[in-house]
Amino acid sequence: MLKSVIFEVIGDKQLCCSGSEERIERMLKTFPGVDKVRANANNQHIDVHFNSAVQNENAISERLAKAGYQTKIVSFS
Repeated sequence: MLKSVIFEVIGDKQLCCSGSEERIERMLKTFPGVDKVRANANNQHIDVHFNSAVQNENAISERLAKAGYQTKIVSFS
């Protein structure tokens, strides 16, 4: 089942440009079960669509943390 989660970057390391957006998108798209990713530096949101039978939001959050981005979930469906 496809799920959608929106993370907000809240730590000191922020999305600052299109380069950081693209890096996050590439990194998460290689994660098993992730279908689509859109990172937005303007509002510090990372929108992820994923297959919940393969992946979960906590693992995605941990992957972002390993890349240096502290996040919180602002929407989940």
